[in-house]
Amino acid sequence: MPPKRRSLDDVLRTAEGVLRASRVEHVFVGGVTVLAFGIPRTTTDVDVIAAIAARQIPKIVAGFQKSGFFVSAQDLHDALTEGGHVTVQDRRSTYRIDLVPASTAAHRETLRTRRYVAWRRLRLPMAAPEHTIVMKLRWGSEQDLEDALGIYVRQKKTLDLRAMRNFARRHGVTRELKELEERARNLSA
Repeated sequence: MPPKRRSLDDVLRTAEGVLRASRVEHVFVGGVTVLAFGIPRTTTDVDVIAAIAARQIPKIVAGFQKSGFFVSAQDLHDALTEGGHVTVQDRRSTYRIDLVPASTAAHRETLRTRRYVAWRRLRLPMAAPEHTIVMKLRWGSEQDLEDALGIYVRQKKTLDLRAMRNFARRHGVTRELKELEERARNLSA
């Protein structure tokens, strides 16, 4: 009998387990943070930023492979040295994990400002909603803008507006954040 298909929650649980067992500092970003802080939507991947050292690569790769995922040690090494990402493909579903080595100041800030969120009996490190809003504004696709608005509206009572505005200024999206705030005000009026 073929193995049971894996759900998004199963993929997220595996990513958390492998990275935690490998003692890799990490934070979930992207669609998973939208599910945690914003308006739920579909996603086919688990995006994660991780502070990976070259010596940790064999344990990370072995952990994912043991769990039925395909990942190349060489691809992970290349992502670490060249600043890209590596796709960890699930062999039991259409989901994938996009693993991004923490190679930029923005990545390191994401790690530093993460929040821990209860997720189906797990405590997961997630990018802070303020950070996610700013990065979504920076990327700027239609979906990113809708995600940012959903997070802003759902989290507005708990957002650290000062920190978010400073972060937006550093990333050149002050105008976009003001427009988002205005749009959110119009929705609640």
